[in-house]
Amino acid sequence: MTLRKVHTFMLSRDFEASQLLSNTELHDSDLRDPYRVISAHQARLYYRNVAHLVGSQGMGLEIGWTTSLSEKGPQGLMQISSETVQSAMEEGRATFDTYNVLIDWNYHIEDGAIIHRISSDEEDESLRIFLIERALGMIQAHSEELVGSDVTPIKVLLDYGMPKDFSRYKEIFRCPLHFNEKLVELHYSEKYLSQNLKSYDPQAHDVLEALQETLLNKLATGSDLVTEVKMLLRGRQGQFPSLEQVASKLAMSSRNLRRKLGEKDVRFQDLLDDERRKLAEDYLLNSDMTIQQVSEHCGFNDSQNFTQAFRRWLGMSPMEFRNSRREK
Repeated sequence: MTLRKVHTFMLSRDFEASQLLSNTELHDSDLRDPYRVISAHQARLYYRNVAHLVGSQGMGLEIGWTTSLSEKGPQGLMQISSETVQSAMEEGRATFDTYNVLIDWNYHIEDGAIIHRISSDEEDESLRIFLIERALGMIQAHSEELVGSDVTPIKVLLDYGMPKDFSRYKEIFRCPLHFNEKLVELHYSEKYLSQNLKSYDPQAHDVLEALQETLLNKLATGSDLVTEVKMLLRGRQGQFPSLEQVASKLAMSSRNLRRKLGEKDVRFQDLLDDERRKLAEDYLLNSDMTIQQVSEHCGFNDSQNFTQAFRRWLGMSPMEFRNSRREK
């Protein structure tokens, strides 16, 4: 749900859909379909595109801050219709990992404070900060939506450096901000937990709970194996995992992965070759890399093997391909 929010937000800022969706196997129509299952790998690639297109900190915070609970779908509406702030938080925690596999969020009570802790194992630092910023913005926005606009954290801890322009941080959180800390945390007064919600509606909550269960079942069964393998193959540009590594990521044996792909009349090696070919074409047409550099970025040990593979794919050498396309 929140990926669709990000897409709408970015389009409103005049970013091109083709750039946002590049290399994700997604189309605009997929983001308009509430029942379209978007894999974690597709979401990661999409968010990586966003982080790299933006090129600076702050956009994730702005997106999170403008995301309402209702834009989270049944999950958010269940929180709105909960009895208290604490039950709303418990609703959010119960399904968080299903919808947010790229980031971790937990909260605990300590010394009279609700402490939200956010983390991400993402190695791409610009993407990691974007994901954390978005989570921070959403927590504050949703706290205000549930409790009231006057709710502010006691303090915010951030494990990255202060951005050049952190005025929106100050405007949104209105509390002491501590950068370059070991953890990312938001601290709120424990007094908010017991507050009753004016939007409490037990009947609506029951209906939404049934809808939520339907969506979770679809998430569990709706992913496409071929798409999942493709997304894993392009997870880190220029570095291609082996069949065994992909199978491990998908929680199955390599033999089982071969069998399941075979049932779809697809071979792992063909998917790997297709991803390498797409990457090679992109580098040859849109960069000034040498053939040796392109071959290395496409996972080949030497340029001769790369040239042989490229001839097999397109019937011409990499240099012939580059020259023929640039002459047009």
